[in-house]
Amino acid sequence: MTYDINTIYTKYKQLTKKQRQQLLAALQSQGINIVKIEAYEYADAPGIKHLFFYFAEDSKKAIPYFMLDSMVWCKIQLSIIQIHDWQLKMT
Repeated sequence: MTYDINTIYTKYKQLTKKQRQQLLAALQSQGINIVKIEAYEYADAPGIKHLFFYFAEDSKKAIPYFMLDSMVWCKIQLSIIQIHDWQLKMT
């Protein structure tokens, strides 16, 4: 199942710092060695949102979400949704 980038971007932005750390740990436990996720919205084009991923192998190079392997992107989306929705149930 895939979601549109606006949904995933919004849910990611709503995560706390601790939840973002939990997300990275969850992804790493699945063999996805992401060390940083960057949410970006273009100032001159509101509404265009991106998530960029930094992998352990090359932590200086950002990979945009649309260039990820589809299976990796699917796992990332599911992990973001799970952590976000779990947060909502706890409040």
